[in-house]
Amino acid sequence: MTVEPSNSETEVASQPKKSSKRLNIVLQCAAKGDAARLQDCFSKEDDPYHERVEGQLNSRDDGGRSPVEIACTEGHMEILKLLIEKGSDSNMRNPSTGRTALDMACILDREDMVKELLEKGADGDSSTERGYTALHHAAAWGKLACLKLLIQFGANLQVRTSHGERPHETALRYQHEKCAQYLNWSEARRALLAVLREIKENVEDVQKVQGRLTKDERMTALNACTEKQEWLDNGGENLTVADFNKQKQVLREILEPIVVKMSEPPPEKPHRR
Repeated sequence: MTVEPSNSETEVASQPKKSSKRLNIVLQCAAKGDAARLQDCFSKEDDPYHERVEGQLNSRDDGGRSPVEIACTEGHMEILKLLIEKGSDSNMRNPSTGRTALDMACILDREDMVKELLEKGADGDSSTERGYTALHHAAAWGKLACLKLLIQFGANLQVRTSHGERPHETALRYQHEKCAQYLNWSEARRALLAVLREIKENVEDVQKVQGRLTKDERMTALNACTEKQEWLDNGGENLTVADFNKQKQVLREILEPIVVKMSEPPPEKPHRR
């Protein structure tokens, strides 16, 4: 049985709060998904809101929601794009809930909006006061497609909440096995990539090599890294955690003599007579 998140970091209202005050034109358009009306405010100089609209792009409703968060909550993609284009801050955090528009898009499984926000510069690693990132939200609510997008865009897999949970532990706590498995898979893949990157950077660094390695040894290291990178690129999601760990071990065994030589002091230059 799936246990849905119930703490204050992951709760989401089933219905948006009604505002007790009149919303400004940007908030109104965001709530209605009226991109054409908002565009008129910007493009038509005789529009009654033309002089004010830019200053309202980062306003909030009674519930603390920004126009971008409202657009994500209501599922209005066209106006989300327009708001970001005109300068709305996609990283605004709701003071009432602690969530950003990206958090809401993940919770509500709006994959297209998650992608749009990330492509336009939303911070995937921004966290609440209690340490919850968008990846934690996606893991807590079992939104695998959104979780994959966040990881594709480089979301940090090791960020911990104030309770010490990485996204992987959050997925396990809420019994979202597929999310937990994918997070575990991604961690293993990134661990192998980190080894490849470290070896390649060291071997290509002239200051670190300093005569320690022969040309053949350098080529052995670089070719091994290239081979494993191609293996990663061609394998896709068919590869397993065991595959990553095995290849990482094989790579370390091939390169162990080279790594040892890299750690030795550089050879002394012969003295001139």
